[in-house]
Amino acid sequence: MTRIAVGGISAGGNLAAVLALKASTITPPLPHPLILQLLIVPVTDNTSTATSPSPHASWKTYEHAPVLNSEAMLWLRHSYLPDEAKRSEWLASPLLAPEDVLSGAPKTWVAVAELDILRDEAERYAEKLESAGVSVKVVRYENVPHAFISLDNVLSAGKRLMLDAGEALREAFLGL
Repeated sequence: MTRIAVGGISAGGNLAAVLALKASTITPPLPHPLILQLLIVPVTDNTSTATSPSPHASWKTYEHAPVLNSEAMLWLRHSYLPDEAKRSEWLASPLLAPEDVLSGAPKTWVAVAELDILRDEAERYAEKLESAGVSVKVVRYENVPHAFISLDNVLSAGKRLMLDAGEALREAFLGL
């Protein structure tokens, strides 16, 4: 096995992003560096809220969205990271990683949902990676909420996401 990719959806996207960054900082380095991180509607900033100053307007815009709204997100965050001080560390909020850490990330593919509370932080993370020299592709799926991937049997955007993610993996593994 010489090619490894990581990926995840929502909180799993957070774990994949952190793993990809951590993998680039360890000594000795991995014998086979990661070739791709595939992040689908990822959590990248565990410090955002709808009420406090936040650079992510989508938190306020979709504060009352169905499925994943600010109340649900804060409950999930508190369950996962009860220690508030840890939330601002890049190991919990990869968006807050320094540029020297971000620059070690592998090629990145990010899917965002237009009607998602996490949209802006995911897009900002992609921008920061790109600024750090990482090859990044962002695909925004219009008119869909956070959990649209689970509706791939009824929403064309969900079906398209599955195909797009598969294509990103195919390109990474086959070098196309």
